[in-house]
Amino acid sequence: MKTEARRQFIHFLFGSFFIALIAVFGIEQSFFVLAACFGAGILISFLLKNGVKIPLLLHIVQKVERDYEKHLPGKGALLFFLAAIITIVLFQEKAIVLGALGVAVFGDAASTVFGLKFGKHRIAGKKTLEGTFGGIAASLFFLLFLFQWPIALAAAVIGMLAELLPFDDNFTIPIAAGFILSILVALL
Repeated sequence: MKTEARRQFIHFLFGSFFIALIAVFGIEQSFFVLAACFGAGILISFLLKNGVKIPLLLHIVQKVERDYEKHLPGKGALLFFLAAIITIVLFQEKAIVLGALGVAVFGDAASTVFGLKFGKHRIAGKKTLEGTFGGIAASLFFLLFLFQWPIALAAAVIGMLAELLPFDDNFTIPIAAGFILSILVALL
């Protein structure tokens, strides 16, 4: 439980940083920063996997990596960077990119915290109904700063349902949220 809490804190911290980066500098400039981070992340992951000891990064990875992710150090972060890059390329509108990444950062972190604290009803593997509702609430709160409530609610729900898919949620959440946001913004 401590490992998961640490992991979500780092997820929240770095994700918030990249959301702020996009909010301040826009998607074009942020794209290059995300691409550079992704490239550096691949290199660091390769080095760590091959036994190179990078003190601070090795410590962070050892403290937050899930057992089933140890074959690819930093897998969650790499997938988040990749999803952020794809989200920018696919949707190319600042509000949609911010909304999609906000669901991934705030919804995912909240779903884990709520699930660990209040989760009683399992719905998909280790996921809980309570965690999913916590993620929807956190996502909705963030999205209401960017979109009208029906669009925000739909994106929060779709994003958190994407967390239940059998693939890493660092990738599925922002892509799914971005798709629903782009469709609804175009329609409404």
